[in-house]
Amino acid sequence: MTRKPTDIGNEELWEFPMDFPLTVMGEARFPLAEVVTAIVLRHVPDFNPAVITVQPSSKGTYVSVRATFRVVSKEQINGLYADLAAEPMVKMAL
Repeated sequence: MTRKPTDIGNEELWEFPMDFPLTVMGEARFPLAEVVTAIVLRHVPDFNPAVITVQPSSKGTYVSVRATFRVVSKEQINGLYADLAAEPMVKMAL
């Protein structure tokens, strides 16, 4: 099986369930928090959007959206990163 760029690596180091920290960056002109919320909810149905924090860059051009949530499988993470990678508003996801 070929590993896609959005698949997690070093699977043996991951222990599920776990609290998963996510940071997504994009341009401030987009509603990035809402987009990230919708994507996370597709993969983590019990995600609470109230945990999201948004921080603008020093010049206000970009924002980072951060959240930590519970995941129970690598499939959730792989699907999450695949959807984030496919979203044009997302510049980077960590």
